[in-house]
Amino acid sequence: MRRILQGPVTGCSMRAVPPSRPSTGSPRGCAALFLLALCLWASVPVNAQNPQIDSLRTIVKTEGRTTDRVDHLITIALFGAGDMTTREGLLQEALALAGDLHYPKGLAYAPMADALRYEQAKRYPEAIAAYKDCIARLDAAGVEQGMGSPLGYIRSLYNAAGLQQERFEFYRDALERYRHKGPALNAAMCEHGLGGYFMSTRQYGQAIEHYMKAREGFEKTEPRNVANETLVIGWCYKSWGNTERAEPFLHEALNGFLLAKNVEQAMTCVLNLAEIELSRGDTLAALQRLRGSSAYWSQITPLRLATLRTQLAMVLIARGELDSARVEVDALNALHAETPLPLSSTAGECEVDYTNYLFQKALGQDPLADDYLERALKEAVRLSFMPLILKYRKKLSERYLERGDATNAAIQAQAYIRLNDSLQAEANSSSIAAYEGQVKERESAVELQKQKLVRNGFMGGFLLVALFALVFLFQRNRISKERKRSDELLLNILPEEVAEELKAKGHADAKHFDQVTILFTDFKGFTEASETLSPQELVEELNTCFKAFDGIITARGIEKIKTIGDAYMCAGGLPVPASSTPADVVHAALEMQAFMIARKKERDAEHKPAFEMRVGIHTGPVVAGIVGVKKFQYDIWGDTVNTASRMESSGEVGQVNISESTHALVKNDRKFSFTSRGKVQAKGKGEMEMYFVTAS
Repeated sequence: MRRILQGPVTGCSMRAVPPSRPSTGSPRGCAALFLLALCLWASVPVNAQNPQIDSLRTIVKTEGRTTDRVDHLITIALFGAGDMTTREGLLQEALALAGDLHYPKGLAYAPMADALRYEQAKRYPEAIAAYKDCIARLDAAGVEQGMGSPLGYIRSLYNAAGLQQERFEFYRDALERYRHKGPALNAAMCEHGLGGYFMSTRQYGQAIEHYMKAREGFEKTEPRNVANETLVIGWCYKSWGNTERAEPFLHEALNGFLLAKNVEQAMTCVLNLAEIELSRGDTLAALQRLRGSSAYWSQITPLRLATLRTQLAMVLIARGELDSARVEVDALNALHAETPLPLSSTAGECEVDYTNYLFQKALGQDPLADDYLERALKEAVRLSFMPLILKYRKKLSERYLERGDATNAAIQAQAYIRLNDSLQAEANSSSIAAYEGQVKERESAVELQKQKLVRNGFMGGFLLVALFALVFLFQRNRISKERKRSDELLLNILPEEVAEELKAKGHADAKHFDQVTILFTDFKGFTEASETLSPQELVEELNTCFKAFDGIITARGIEKIKTIGDAYMCAGGLPVPASSTPADVVHAALEMQAFMIARKKERDAEHKPAFEMRVGIHTGPVVAGIVGVKKFQYDIWGDTVNTASRMESSGEVGQVNISESTHALVKNDRKFSFTSRGKVQAKGKGEMEMYFVTAS
């Protein structure tokens, strides 16, 4: 066949393998992130070009009043193109017939009438609520829910709303529910949903684990989805930087889709394979693969066609064939303007803008190119699409540097560092779990060795027993040291009480705290310092300040929550409420400011850039617990956190700014003096009473 089928198809291991090389992040890999969303939409019929929908439209014209007709009408209403009035009419007809036939499955779709209207109006939270209602009704009716069901489709609404964390929590809780009671297909669908979350947050190892489990589940319950899971596993390996592991999965998926005559998804495999060839610099192979697939383009949706044109345009730009690239870019823009599909909900709009950026940059039209890049970043931020945000911020920082705008370059670089650090922190914490696993393996080895010692002692005599005893004692001592190190690493990430609960139960429950005092700091002058200090000097100065803060809060029993770039966050009154008081947190803030003032004097005397700092404090209720399933991080949530952040941003350099609620708890402490600021405007909060506090 054409080049799209070239390449070996080998067996695919069911174990996640780490990357053989890091991803380069080259502009040649730009289309890869566009493909991410397509993998997540697999097997969901989305418009009239889908042959299944066309076939159902023909069937219902002559179909009798049966439960099959109810199912067919619902499928067309949910996934067929058409005006909203027509789709609602089909759904209402289905619901009425389901009522006449006393058909529970059909009646369970009643909330979808509202869901369709909310989705069309882009009122995603309301649409999600309606979908959840429908899912609950289908569960009650004992209905299996696969890829094209509300359980499968709700992930697209979470994506469109930019609610990635909420998507994770929904599928995590649903999976736990279906594991104990529910159809195996539903559990497989939840594994797929979790895989998509971890893929979008660049946690590819965990994504592969969930997709492997989903594939195993679909093999038993819905075999037509196996090729789709194989595709996304290949995509994860490719994004992880292991293209050698990716290719067998992608070729296997391509063959599976072509055998099933699923041209839509076969083209996604083509896109991934072409992107690998492009990343290797083999632009000719990528060009041949893409053009070899053009015979199928008339059979695919506008969304899929948009990705093919995006990829082809990028290949042509990389080859310097700008006239041909212009044809593809113009066609892509026309397609994007005409298509009714929600490209923005699958990150498509971002990459359309980014393709225009690359093309205009290649033409030397820098101002227009930069406009496209900024539009792409804005849309990625709206979607909370982390891989794209990182890519665009890094590129925007480079563009500012090229234009000699060091200030804005530093701002974008700082934003990139903050986000990347946050994601990297999650990845680093996984070392705890890995290390615990190594210790357990060694313990098992020692136990086996001890059994051999007893068995062989009678055979080999006292000297052999003594020898093994020495080895056993040596191993036990080494394990003891390694376990101690593992515990120290765990305590460096989690509070002691939470760590002990985690080790005892295998999980730690989230807890509500009525009164927690939260402290936020932020440095003034960080951007200016980043322009004059080397990266190493900048990090060293941050480390000096944060180490001092760590010592201050540790002495007062305050819990460090996290650092985000140049911001520092800690909280008093958790995980043990009696561990610290609001006054302890205020004292700590004053000590931090005293340190920063002294530090600035030292740096000024040495004619070196120095930071100044704002501090904000607020007291109120929070929920605290561990973020993630395997990569643990202790965090806190609630409006109290947002208000504490506003206290910091509404404060002044060198001052400690506290809220009315914190003031009420410490106002009688004679060690403090207070200056009322009256009502101060706080972003997103309106006017709030605030106070500056100093030591008496």
